[in-house]
Amino acid sequence: MGKGMEISGDVLERQRAKKATELTSQVKYRDGVGSGTEVMETVDMERVRRNQENISLVKYKKQLQATSVGVTPELERVRQNQENISSASHIGCI
Repeated sequence: MGKGMEISGDVLERQRAKKATELTSQVKYRDGVGSGTEVMETVDMERVRRNQENISLVKYKKQLQATSVGVTPELERVRQNQENISSASHIGCI
């Protein structure tokens, strides 16, 4: 029976070193990705940013506009009760 191929310790050490180098290279690459180059903010950039925020707020507020349900008998009754309570508290009945 054959013993198969024997791998020397030197070959294993080279493979381990190669793998460690690849991993280190990947870590260094990932550290650099996304950091970008810093750019000083100019007056125009500030103006554009402010305009974008304002446009965003206008669109957001348009989406939140409430719709009127009109005057229902129930709402009219509640309004009249609130007026009566307010008038009574001002007169001193309550």
